[in-house]
Amino acid sequence: MTDLHLKFTDEAQATEALDGYEGSIDTIGIIYKRTGGTDEEPEMTALPGWHVNVRGPESEALKAFAVNVATPMRVWA
Repeated sequence: MTDLHLKFTDEAQATEALDGYEGSIDTIGIIYKRTGGTDEEPEMTALPGWHVNVRGPESEALKAFAVNVATPMRVWA
């Protein structure tokens, strides 16, 4: 069993790559980072890619999309 943070170019690529995966899939989608503004009206910028976390059996095919994340936005409980 393994946990992976995955980054795809878009949702279609993620859907194709994850088709038939037998583990748990947590779709995050687009991640936004605060790049300015105020507390009341923050300015947000979309980071490139479509993001998904998986937990389950190891998959060599999915390892090609794995990224190292210093501070994950979501983790498995």
